[in-house]
Amino acid sequence: MSMRVVLNVQSLAPPLTGIGRYTLQILRALSASERIDQLHCFAEWGWMNPDRVLHDTLSTGCPAVTAAGYWSQTPTRTRLRRMVRAVPGAYPLRCRMRDLAFLWRARSLGAAVYHEPNYVLRPFHGSRVLTVHDISHLRYPGFHPVERVRHLEKRLPASLRQADQVITVSMFSKKELVGVLGVPAEKVTAIPLGVDPACRPRNAGETAPLLNKLGLEHGFYLLVVATMEPRKNVPRLVRAFADLPEAVRRRFPLVIAGAPGWGPRFHPPELPALEAKGQIRRLGYVPDAELPLLYAGAGGFAFPSLYEGFGLPPLEALASGVPVLTASVASLPEVVGDAALLVNPEDTADIRDGLHRLLTDADFRARANHAGPKQAAGFTWDKCATDTIAVYGRALGGEI
Repeated sequence: MSMRVVLNVQSLAPPLTGIGRYTLQILRALSASERIDQLHCFAEWGWMNPDRVLHDTLSTGCPAVTAAGYWSQTPTRTRLRRMVRAVPGAYPLRCRMRDLAFLWRARSLGAAVYHEPNYVLRPFHGSRVLTVHDISHLRYPGFHPVERVRHLEKRLPASLRQADQVITVSMFSKKELVGVLGVPAEKVTAIPLGVDPACRPRNAGETAPLLNKLGLEHGFYLLVVATMEPRKNVPRLVRAFADLPEAVRRRFPLVIAGAPGWGPRFHPPELPALEAKGQIRRLGYVPDAELPLLYAGAGGFAFPSLYEGFGLPPLEALASGVPVLTASVASLPEVVGDAALLVNPEDTADIRDGLHRLLTDADFRARANHAGPKQAAGFTWDKCATDTIAVYGRALGGEI
């Protein structure tokens, strides 16, 4: 059974976050699948060439579509967006106009399935598949800007009703959708994410090109990959790290990789002093091409997030053969299995004790080095893509 697929690639806008990486892998698989007869991509107001978007994203990490103006991030454009969003009713009006533009331009596609990988469906006269990664906007509304919470509260319930099939990324998230939002269980398919094959154990020689540039030593830093936002729990992690013995902090400085997110107002007070000592390093956003080397060079990985629909970074660290500490809540135990150290993410002392064991317990570290890649081997993007295309078939009224 061949099919036409329409994919929203707006989440590929830089910097590439978790949903963007998911969208990229789905686009990659659809482009290579013999079961897809036609693939149409769109973002913001217009259509894009799938091959160009895929090539540019994979080769540079930033799709070269700025000529069309979709993802240009000039200071003037950014200021204009903020000004428009501050006008009451401007943001919903913009969304409505964008939806109508998409509906008009998609009218000639015929029997196609539209996959929305980012929570809110646009109007479409055809089969619709929706990916909902989690419901953190309901569980923890303070983790999101007020505007995003209002947008999801208004649009997500209708999108869930309109979707022919719903994809989510873990059994935990499926239970949330069914139990909290009342989505019929038979309509929801849990499809775990995959691990990039580039995430694998590496020796010091392999990581040297990146680590030498960053001034890091292979095997002797504690890594966290997370946007600086409340859900990722970085302030509590920093406080727990600050409570470790001085010798441990010197041997394993904390390296924070991720976009600024909520900015300086979210930085913990312990940060400046530890940075001044060289015991904390902030790298900012790290390109996808460099992340596998950064993972593989770490002496330990910490991810005490308060809520995750899946939790890809700890899985990527496991695949890299690095000892991992993560939270004992939400989807994270489902993802890491017995291969990681689990802690209470709301207990700073528990995080501190877990970090100490993660970095100093030789027996645990040796077991973790072997257990991590075995656990991660069960999560592949090929399987994610195959299962996703099967959902498209169900949305169209059949199986493929």
